[in-house]
Formats: sequence, structure tokens, C-alpha cells
Amino acid sequence: MVSPAVTTTDHRPGLTEELHAERAAFYAELPEYEMGALWSVLGNALTKEPRTKSVPHLWKWSDVRPRVLRSGELVTAEEAERRVLMLLNPGLPPEKMVAVGTLYAGVQLILPGEIARTHHHTPSATRFIIEGKLAYSTVSGERTLMKKGDYVTTPNWTWHDHGNESDTPMLWLDGLDIPLVTELDAIFFEEWEWEHGEEIQPVSKPSEDATHRWGVNLRPTYQRPEGAHSPVLNYRWETCRAALHALRDDPGSPFDGVMLEYINPHNGGPSLPTMAAHLQLLRNGEHTMAHRHTSSVVYHVAEGGGHSIIAASDSTGSRATRSWCRPGPGTSTPARAARRSSSPSPTAR
Repeated sequence: MVSPAVTTTDHRPGLTEELHAERAAFYAELPEYEMGALWSVLGNALTKEPRTKSVPHLWKWSDVRPRVLRSGELVTAEEAERRVLMLLNPGLPPEKMVAVGTLYAGVQLILPGEIARTHHHTPSATRFIIEGKLAYSTVSGERTLMKKGDYVTTPNWTWHDHGNESDTPMLWLDGLDIPLVTELDAIFFEEWEWEHGEEIQPVSKPSEDATHRWGVNLRPTYQRPEGAHSPVLNYRWETCRAALHALRDDPGSPFDGVMLEYINPHNGGPSLPTMAAHLQLLRNGEHTMAHRHTSSVVYHVAEGGGHSIIAASDSTGSRATRSWCRPGPGTSTPARAARRSSSPSPTAR
């Protein structure tokens, strides 16, 4: 139901008591018909600048990791569907499932011998591997083995599952556009088993097929990638880190240092249409200039240490302090960010 509101014209000079009363009665009856006067809320709807509800926040790895591992002692992967501890923005209700802006983030755990059964959904997903090796993700019939620092994409509505055939736990940072897709009333979810009677999709493509086909600056002349997302499944850490450090002597950006984007090699755009991802290097002693933009960001420290100043508050990041968020600008507390590195610091964002 639309709630009545006092309009900005109710106290116009010369307004008679009779007209004031008639207006009040008119506004009071509108909710009965699920209607409302636009002019009564227009000033709050069309603002000079965004009014940001998310707030900057820092999640310390020393707090996150033991609780993620503890969840593995209490809840099985089968019970949980996906055993993830969400990173929830303290400025928003937890049921919104928001890390910042329109981004969801959480840390997922796959223990040795476990599988996370095949499903698909309309939100797109990214995975940045925090620790572990030789666990796998299978996306649309292609399986990729993952290790620390790899960046893995799961485009919307692609069948995917995970498993761990190693002897150590694997943890990764999940990033999804769940809040955005929820606002669009476009959430759909299905499990592979509902239609196929099996928990896990078959592996139908050769290992690393996407890399060989699309990920080495070549492509088959007889084929084009499908969809608006990147056809590359796994952006390998050793390749991406080497490229980043090869540019460490570049001037870089005064605002972001040296930063590379994980791109769709077919069109040069972001790896997923609704979420961009970057790998950023802040060199020892580097201090970037304050700036702001309308996009919201989740940062994860891959190596090194440093700190960020966000809306005049200091957030220290290091290998022991892994993830933090920065909202887009607001009218009362603009998210103007500057970052300083105390050691060479690759950061995924």
C-alpha cells in the first residue's frame, strides 16, 4: 500500500483552510486505491546525488576463516546446497543479502571428498580462490581444476557444480549479482536432478577447453562464443599475476595504481555483463589519489598489505585482512577512496 505523504504545496502562501482540508482528504483516500501523488515524493525520488544505503565495511580474515571452517564441522555440503558464509553490509537488513550496492559476496567452503551438486540460476557468479588446490568447478560440461588466485566465472543460467578431490579444504570468495537480479524480479533456480535424475552433470568437454579455444588470443574461425559473457572459464593466477607484475614500472593510474581488468576476449568488455573484475597492484609506498564513482566495489587482498581511506575512515588490508567493500557515492558521506601500500599488494576487485 502506498502511504500518504504531506506535499510540498500544502503550505503554499495563500492556501485557504478549505482547500488545505480538501487536499488532505484527497491524499488520505488515495491509498485505498493503491495510488499516490507523485509530487509528494518527487524530491526524494529524484535527488542531486545518489543516497547510498550501503556503508564501508572491513571483514578480517582472522574472523572469517575460522567461522567458515567451523561451518564445515556443523553443516554438510549436501544440507547447505552451497556452504557459504555471506559478507553482509551492516548498513542494510541481512535479508537483503548485500555486501555492497548490488553485489553479493560470501566465502564458500568445499571439504575434501565433498561435492556441491549441479544447479543453475539467473544470477551470475564469480569465484576468486583464496586457498586450496585441485578442487574443481564444472560449468556447462567443462571441468576446471582450481588453485589459489584463480578467477573463475559462472555466467547466469549455466549448469555448474563443484567438488574437492584433494586432501585439503578449498575456500573461495563468491561474488554474485543476486541483489540486482532480485530487484528486477528475475530470480530463477533449478537443480539438475529435478529433470535428469542425477545430482551431477556429466563432463562433456575436454579439460581446459575454454582456455585453448578462447583464452590465448586466438579463436576458431568456424565458431563464435555464445552469450554476452566471457567464454573463458578460468583466468589462471600465474598468468594474471605475471602480467600485472610485468607492468609494475608503468606510471599506472594516479587513482588505482596498476590495474588490469579480467575481460571478455571476444568483445573487450567485462568478463560478465553485470559485474566487472580487476586485479590491482599497489607498489611499495604508493599512495593513490582520492576519487569516487557510482559503482560499488568489493576488494579482496591476494598478497601484501596496505590500507584504504573510504569516506574518511581507514581500512587496513593485508593477507590477514582479506575483504572489504566500498559503496558508490552518497550525499552525506561520499565514498571518496584513497589507498596506500606498505608492501607490494595485488588486490582482486
